[in-house]
Amino acid sequence: MKVAILSDIHGNHFALNEVANDIVKNDIDTVLVAGDTVGYYYGIKQVLEILSNFKMYLTRGNHEEMLGTIMSNSEEIARTTKKYGSSLLLALETLSSSELDMLINSEHPKSIKLDNLHLILAHGSPWDLSLYLYKNSEKSLWKKFTDYPEQVFVIGHTHMQHIEYFEEKIIINPGSVGQNRRCPGIADWAILDTELLAVEFKSSIYSTKKLIEDCKRIDPDVPLLTRMLGDSN
Repeated sequence: MKVAILSDIHGNHFALNEVANDIVKNDIDTVLVAGDTVGYYYGIKQVLEILSNFKMYLTRGNHEEMLGTIMSNSEEIARTTKKYGSSLLLALETLSSSELDMLINSEHPKSIKLDNLHLILAHGSPWDLSLYLYKNSEKSLWKKFTDYPEQVFVIGHTHMQHIEYFEEKIIINPGSVGQNRRCPGIADWAILDTELLAVEFKSSIYSTKKLIEDCKRIDPDVPLLTRMLGDSN
C-alpha cells in the first residue's frame, strides 16, 4: 500500500491543489497529515475540501493549538494576528464547528494501523508537539523514539524534508506543503510504501503570485508572510 504523507500545509490551498493532483496521478487515495494544516495563509476552507477527497488521517500542530487558544481567549487574537497574520481569525470566522473541532482536538500523537504497519503521526515529535527535530539534533532525542512500539513515525514542524533511521525506527519528515523554506513555489511531500518501508520524497511546483497578492491585501503589515514565499518587495 502506498500513502501520501504531508505536513505544514498552513492554509495554502494553491500548493495543496498541485500536490493533490500529483497524489491522484500516483494512484494514491490515503493521506497522512502531520499537523499545521492551518496558520499563515487563508485557504483553510479550500484545504479541507481538497483533503476530503482522500481517506485522511490528521494530527494537530502548534498552529492548531494557537487556533484553540484564540478561540477560548479573545485577548490573544491581537498578539497572534500581529505576529502571524489574520489566517487563524479567518479560520474561526469561516469554518464550521465540526471543522474547528477536527483541527483543534485532533489526537496527538496519533497511532495508526495501515495493513500490517503500525505507525505514529505527530507534529514536532510524539512526546512534544512543538519540538524541532533536525538532522543534527542530539542523539538523545532520536533515542526517545525507541520508547514507542511503532516502527515508523511521520513528523513535521521543521518544514524540511528529512528521513532518520535510528536503531529499528524510521522517522520521516515530508517537509512543508504550504511554506517551503528551502525554495519558494515548491510544495514538499512524500510517498510511503507500507509494505517495503520505502520512502520517496516528492516536490510539486505551484505559482505563489496569487497568494502573495492575498497576503499584501489582507495583511500588509506582516511582511513575514510574503518573504516566506520569496517576495522581496
